[in-house]
Amino acid sequence: MRLFYLANIRIPTEKAHGVAIVKACEAFAKAGVETKLVVPRRRTPIKKTVFEAYDVKPVFSVAFLPTLDLIREKGGRILFRIQSFTFLLSLIFFLLFGDRKTILYTRDSDLISLRALGYKVVFECHLIHGNRRTFFASARRAQRIIVISQALKDAFIEAGFSPESILVAPSGVDLSVFDIDISKEEARRRLDLPHEAPLGIYTGNFTTMGEDKGISDILKALLLSTDVTFVAVGGSEKDIARYSERARELGVSDRVIFRGSTTQQNLAVYQKAADVLLMPFPDTPHYRNHMSPVKMFEYMVSKRPIIASDLPTIREVLNEQNAYMVQPGNISALAGELVTGCRDTEKSDQLATRAYRDVSRYSWDARTERVIAWIYGTTVV
Repeated sequence: MRLFYLANIRIPTEKAHGVAIVKACEAFAKAGVETKLVVPRRRTPIKKTVFEAYDVKPVFSVAFLPTLDLIREKGGRILFRIQSFTFLLSLIFFLLFGDRKTILYTRDSDLISLRALGYKVVFECHLIHGNRRTFFASARRAQRIIVISQALKDAFIEAGFSPESILVAPSGVDLSVFDIDISKEEARRRLDLPHEAPLGIYTGNFTTMGEDKGISDILKALLLSTDVTFVAVGGSEKDIARYSERARELGVSDRVIFRGSTTQQNLAVYQKAADVLLMPFPDTPHYRNHMSPVKMFEYMVSKRPIIASDLPTIREVLNEQNAYMVQPGNISALAGELVTGCRDTEKSDQLATRAYRDVSRYSWDARTERVIAWIYGTTVV
């Protein structure tokens, strides 16, 4: 089996989707699929190869295709459309004389049209965007559809798709990276974090598509949980400046530590340094209906208790048996669970142990086995 993973993204990238795509390619290759990641050649501040940036073995190949790279941080939709169109043209030339038995796998609904070249196209949906009628019309052209949440599957069914035509496959985690043997004390020493203070830790990007991911609520909760120190790691310089200013406005900056992007290996150490791990996403359409956060599965591997928003997408994986669940936007409840998570070690250990037991089904390898079975129309467990 040969598979081309088509992704119109800048790579390497500091964003979480880069990790997910590269890990998926690695898992496909490890499962015996001849895999090539096909992306546009775009400028990136990360001066490493894809394999160095994500610390994966070169078990798959990468093809960088020409594109008109005009996009900047504030480039606007027109420049993005120009870049996307030129990448599509490059893909057409790249695929025109290729082997039609190759599977085209993509998260970009605009690329499903490449089926017209005679290839089998598999669409992995992470988000319903733009005009819904146009989006679903494009999706109908894919031979196989995968979604990352039951909420997304429900949206497809509402649009007229058969339930049997959609596979739900949440995001995954690399157990070899995050299941590490290091004590809380050693992790804090290695990262130069406070040794005695209760630590609530958040890892990953601070915002998604410009939307806050719950850090604002955490800062507010610190006003009601005065002995807890908050550590957030993985933010851009812009977001660190933004939230640092907010912490100063609230008068909690003396108990807040912000750090920038780092490697997956370091994120694993940060998670081990925590008394409790935080993901209090706000209640917005994206977080409620579309996400399957990679950080959730990374947290579950850490054997540290999790505080998570009680949202439908989160409920598909977490519940009261493996996490502290709080209503989105309820600052007092968040503060209460933050204190409980740090102090009630017996309950926290029980929740963390259950989460660790539950996460095995969400490894990239297990996910990929199900996806490959789905692509070939065999039994999916």
